[in-house]
Amino acid sequence: MIDNALFDWDGTLVDSSEGILENLRYAIDSVGFPVPDEKTLRTFIGPSLVWAFTCVLGMDESTATQAISN
Repeated sequence: MIDNALFDWDGTLVDSSEGILENLRYAIDSVGFPVPDEKTLRTFIGPSLVWAFTCVLGMDESTATQAISN
């Protein structure tokens, strides 16, 4: 008898990228950075946001942290 089942909902059963991308756009815009194209934004899904904001967009760590908290 199976007591529990585990589903990898996000990214497997549903595509939640639209909401993630919209939130990324908001966070980036909220700190005054130009919002990159969708192809670039999709590279942000998965890795650390601090890494993506600093390494891909060139934000300093303080600005990246502020974008994440917005």
